[in-house]
Amino acid sequence: MKHIILFALLIQFSGASTLTLKKVLASANNNNALSKSIEQEALRLEARNLADTSLDPMELYGTGTRAHPKFGDNGSEYSVGLLQKLSWGDTQEQDQTISRLNNEANMLEEDKKILNFQNGLKSLYHQHCLDHKNYKSFRQNYDDFAKLYKKKQKAYKYQEISKAELMQLEIEKNKLYAQLQEIQMIQKMSKQKLFILGRINLSSKTTLACSDMYPVRENVKVGENRFQLSKEAYDKRIQSTQVAIERYSKPLDSISLAVQYDKELDVDKYSIGVSIPLSFTSNRTEQERVAAMHKSSAIDFQYEQTMLEKKSMFFQLRSTLKSNALMIKSLKSNLRDYKKNLMPLIKKSYDLGESSVIEYLLNRQNYHQLKQELFATQKAYYRTLFRLYTLSEMKDRK
Repeated sequence: MKHIILFALLIQFSGASTLTLKKVLASANNNNALSKSIEQEALRLEARNLADTSLDPMELYGTGTRAHPKFGDNGSEYSVGLLQKLSWGDTQEQDQTISRLNNEANMLEEDKKILNFQNGLKSLYHQHCLDHKNYKSFRQNYDDFAKLYKKKQKAYKYQEISKAELMQLEIEKNKLYAQLQEIQMIQKMSKQKLFILGRINLSSKTTLACSDMYPVRENVKVGENRFQLSKEAYDKRIQSTQVAIERYSKPLDSISLAVQYDKELDVDKYSIGVSIPLSFTSNRTEQERVAAMHKSSAIDFQYEQTMLEKKSMFFQLRSTLKSNALMIKSLKSNLRDYKKNLMPLIKKSYDLGESSVIEYLLNRQNYHQLKQELFATQKAYYRTLFRLYTLSEMKDRK
């Protein structure tokens, strides 16, 4: 028990931490400037909508006159009044609804950016996990070869192998070391990129769990609600045009009221007036209604074309994903056979002097190339997977 407590204290004191994918996403969401920007944009659009559809301010007007009547005393006359334009019926609410529905549709399109960012982080998480795994594997490969090289140095010392053979082994060791440095740099860069976008303090002591990577599957289930954000945005835009058609089908959308006080030399007058636009003298509302109908048709055709392209890309990505999954399965099988059966035979043959150093090195290189091909295919699989989730516009499922 004491050993366990001491071990826990040592980990805490060292400042080491392990991040899961869930923690990376939580960190990004808590500090995501993109989400905050979209929230502020939604508030701006709503305020703009209310401002654009608000009633015009009441107008105060007045006139003054100096009167010189033929009979009676001279004096001043004046008049003051108030004028207010009012929406008729529910036209103001309809104008607000038209704008609000379009704004909500635009915000749904913006939500795709957040979804794309989150799936991008998930992809980076998997890329780094694979880079780290590749580095560890290649490091073990290099260490094993370095041990072999030391043995061969002793063998050369006792004149058991030739100088040419030792030099070939040394060239291979140096080549492996250079590749190891490159793979290590790739691993560091993928970690740095993930931590920057995830708003995580970059520390060599902070590692990724990688035990929560998504499994590789030939058939990835994507629910029937794919393209949901696009569908909701389309519905809101169509609804907006329907409200617009109804709004501009009315013969009257506003009236103006006026009250006026006139002070004459010997008379005080109070007036109330109503101004009603004669819609039949203009075809503006009719053209607005026709424009809304054309807009509805345009939205229909655009949505149809967009869905056609999305579905085509969807099936293409699923096909690529399945192809990658099958390739990964095949490469893993080949690597198992290579490692379990062929490599031990080749090493034994080389140790017994039955095969040349060239044959041994070529087979090691083939094995290494198979492993690099596996890592590259796995990385391609996860890039495709999260592109598929982004295209589908829905939360993914493990």
